[in-house]
Amino acid sequence: MAQQLILIDDGVFYIERNVNGDAAVTNGFLLRRCKVGVTTPGGYECIGGYERAPSGMWRASINVPYDAITDSDSYELGDTFGTNRDAIAALWKSRHEAHCQH
Repeated sequence: MAQQLILIDDGVFYIERNVNGDAAVTNGFLLRRCKVGVTTPGGYECIGGYERAPSGMWRASINVPYDAITDSDSYELGDTFGTNRDAIAALWKSRHEAHCQH
């Protein structure tokens, strides 16, 4: 399992980034703590993330209820963030809007 690094944590939600790469270019995840269960063996669920887009800009997205019209269960917060910090900030600000299943 890849090691992670917690960037922000409020006790319920937290953002982790992969340490298997340079912090300036690696991705990360918005996670929400929940009960340990069959589908959440680690006691958390992933409800969003950020990553570097092929364009070199950063994007962030959160989970939303599935929409058959768009055939999607994620909402892109943006894909033109100039830095990963901007994408992380947008992700963190939207943590309460993310769809949680557990």
